[in-house]
Amino acid sequence: MERSTWHLLEARGSLTCPTSKADEDPMFQAAYAWMKTAMVDAGITPLSIGLTPWWCWVRREPGHPEPYLEDLGGTVDPIVLQLSIPSHLMVLSCFDLWHFVLSRSYAYTTELDDQEFDRALEMASQGCEAALQLEGRLQKSWGAVFELDQCGVDMGPFELKSIQGCFWTLERSYVTAVLEPSSLTSYDYD
Repeated sequence: MERSTWHLLEARGSLTCPTSKADEDPMFQAAYAWMKTAMVDAGITPLSIGLTPWWCWVRREPGHPEPYLEDLGGTVDPIVLQLSIPSHLMVLSCFDLWHFVLSRSYAYTTELDDQEFDRALEMASQGCEAALQLEGRLQKSWGAVFELDQCGVDMGPFELKSIQGCFWTLERSYVTAVLEPSSLTSYDYD
């Protein structure tokens, strides 16, 4: 985050996120709205309407749990906060499966399930009621994003999954360390 935001958190003791650019981007608007609804359905409610959840890394690729320098893109004067957030205030999801939600793709449980969905998609183009049922099936499939220990879409074993967290309020008391960019390493793409 920006250092100025960190200073604001220090001064206020807690921060919420107003609607973000991702919420307003037509390409991702439905995905972020879906995540907000999923959080509320999980009993994690925002303090007020119009907020965006904070997103954080819970676990990155194996052997590299800390953030990369590349994660700081788009920030002017960045710092990284290490957090300890009570689990009942956060929803965890699989980073790779989140891309199914972002791209409005069906999170199939088997190859046959994927083929059946594709056939239903072709048929739905002929009828409005079928299209509504298909939308429900699509969104229900996205629940796999929260099944970290198993899932039909093979994203690998639990130990290898990158896990992200969403929460509504960032409290100063959650901060266990403040990391300067100079302490981070770069991701080795080789």
